[in-house]
Amino acid sequence: MFKLQTRVYKGDKYIFRVISSIDHVKHLFKMNFVNGIFIIILEILVVASCVKINKLQVPQVIQHGRAVVLDCDFTLDETEQDLVVKWFFNKNNQTLVYQWIPAASNNKPKALGVLKNRLNLGYKAGDDANSIHRALHILQAAPDLSGDYTCSVSTVQSEDIQTKRMLVFVPEKNLMIHRLGSEKQGLIRLECSAEGVFPKPEISINSHKRGTIKTEMSSKLRGSLYDVSARTITLNTLEDPEEFSCELKIPQANYTVQQKTVVSSGYLGNKGLRVGGNIWIISTSVFLLSQVLTGTSFKRRSMIMEFIP
Repeated sequence: MFKLQTRVYKGDKYIFRVISSIDHVKHLFKMNFVNGIFIIILEILVVASCVKINKLQVPQVIQHGRAVVLDCDFTLDETEQDLVVKWFFNKNNQTLVYQWIPAASNNKPKALGVLKNRLNLGYKAGDDANSIHRALHILQAAPDLSGDYTCSVSTVQSEDIQTKRMLVFVPEKNLMIHRLGSEKQGLIRLECSAEGVFPKPEISINSHKRGTIKTEMSSKLRGSLYDVSARTITLNTLEDPEEFSCELKIPQANYTVQQKTVVSSGYLGNKGLRVGGNIWIISTSVFLLSQVLTGTSFKRRSMIMEFIP
């Protein structure tokens, strides 16, 4: 197996470390400059024994409130000594959030920083004594846990690191489209609003006959969640009846919600529909459960009729 090895001159000694990924190279350069090591020589060597991360399993998207496992599957040669497993949160400003040293007298894993009191430290990722506590079992995902997760597996002889990003998204609490005030006959203004969403979504008002309608957008950050709204300008030549839809999207989560309104001189009707690759779609009357390529999709439909003056 071909690997990169650093030969670092510090004082009157050479220090050797095996580099097993590009992320590891960047990590070492950062550490070495901080520690005042000025000479780094990279050599391509044939390395027979080293630690290697086989697969870093971090879901790209997870819904708020769900439990989730981040796994760092690795292999270890028998000659490797003093194994240490670490997890860091966020790539640009890496913070240690988990550490496990199997050979330590107190070899229980430790949760630190943003993950303190938020992990199941008794979780076991298999039966191998050298990798049993390699994974993070997050009890309840929340928006503040969105970011880059880096797994570092190191010994005296070598080290490997890998990084992946996870998004914790929060669906809206309410999505509503309604008529604003009273306009002259044949004219109308509409507002679409949503509360308690993360990350900041895209929101638009559309009509089959008019396409995407120009709107005035606003958003407010409340804690870690967003409230958003879109208002149309006054619409002329209202066709009777005419259907309008409000669409909210979180592209990173492959999540779309649509609320429809039918406006006429006599009534306003609302129809709700949620669509998404592996996300929920809710309603009150008809329930459909189907399997799709990316997971399970739930769809429900409802209709509410409301008279307006």
